[in-house]
Amino acid sequence: MNENLREEAAAIARSVRRYLERELHAGNAELAARAAAPAARRARAAAAGRAAPGTPSSPALAAAPAVSAQLETDLFGQPIASRPKAASAPGPASVEVTLPPRDPVARRAISAEAAAVLEQIAAEVRGCRQCGLWEARNQAVPGVGSALSGIAFVGEAPGADEDRLGEPFVGRGGQLLDRIIKAMDDAPLIPGVPLNRQTVFIGNVIHCRPPENRVPLPHEVEQSAPYLRRQLEAIRPRIVCCLGKTAAEHLLGSKASLASLRGQVYRFHGAKLIVTYHPAAVLRNPELKRPVWEDMQLLANEYHSD
Repeated sequence: MNENLREEAAAIARSVRRYLERELHAGNAELAARAAAPAARRARAAAAGRAAPGTPSSPALAAAPAVSAQLETDLFGQPIASRPKAASAPGPASVEVTLPPRDPVARRAISAEAAAVLEQIAAEVRGCRQCGLWEARNQAVPGVGSALSGIAFVGEAPGADEDRLGEPFVGRGGQLLDRIIKAMDDAPLIPGVPLNRQTVFIGNVIHCRPPENRVPLPHEVEQSAPYLRRQLEAIRPRIVCCLGKTAAEHLLGSKASLASLRGQVYRFHGAKLIVTYHPAAVLRNPELKRPVWEDMQLLANEYHSD
């Protein structure tokens, strides 16, 4: 093989290897395998001295052994270092950090320390006028609950009942969330950890009701979401449950469909994070009750594991 062809083969190999490693690292093993298969066929055919069907014969390919769909070696037979599998959707899932404690004594200490911080943030939320939503609100709606359980539920924005009462998830959707939490406690999915509205944290990405309950605008999220992040920093949850697409999009930074985000575990600033349907969606479609309960079982399993 002359030098030019050797350099060309090496460049192709590096490019293909980077692509395949990137797809495998992102959890797209099936896509990587499909991408690797044609190259493997061409390489095997070249090594045997013949062209693959529909592929021009090239001396450069003769130097490249078959590509492993599992990426155990690269195009030139060199081993590829193993990498930890990242989440299959965009987000902070690949960062490995120590989870906040689940020990009841430690949780009580965190809750006691967080109480004053949550109260201060609630006061700031009630006085917030950073975006135009404050002009039409009756009340701003800060998060409620505590750090005692280490579980946080995060939704989109207040509705009419929440705007009237100044507390999140108190309408029909909130009543369903209360029943879900009670069912978790009755099961009990997390033995030894009382689950109720006082021991979990419940909040929203947006703290004022958007007109006609529309989806919050990007600049509204930008202005309001820092309150939520400070609340989560204070309570140090072991696991965060996103209720609906808006919460998942904001906390994960992902535009993927909610169905594709469900059933997986992500990382969010030291906590685990899962995604499920918003209670309002369950009210509209009762068939979602089963997948939501499956998500609560996933939450419980991940709560116990480190």
